[in-house]
Amino acid sequence: MPLTSVSTISCMKAKKEELLDIIYQSLDEVNEQLPNEARIQKSPDAALVGGDGGLDSLGVVNFVALVEEKCARKYGIALSLTDTPSEDDDALEDVGKFADFLFRRLNEISPVEL
Repeated sequence: MPLTSVSTISCMKAKKEELLDIIYQSLDEVNEQLPNEARIQKSPDAALVGGDGGLDSLGVVNFVALVEEKCARKYGIALSLTDTPSEDDDALEDVGKFADFLFRRLNEISPVEL
């Protein structure tokens, strides 16, 4: 499926379970580069950044890039997760909040914009 701009989307809507799977796959790849004690658990409550989070700034960049790439492959859109409104400042606090944020971002684009 070819990539389209962020202003268009295929008719396929993202499901939260699919997004958690994408997030967990991305965490598996990022965790391979982390020491055992810094690895992030595959759980909605697992902290991604902050006091208990295992990702430093480079880890966040890698993680977000992996998620964007996997979403592009699955849903056929080019998506930038770094251009976030201020109300989403805590989107990377934990896996569950990131999944909710990703769900909103992927589903906020109306099919009418096709």
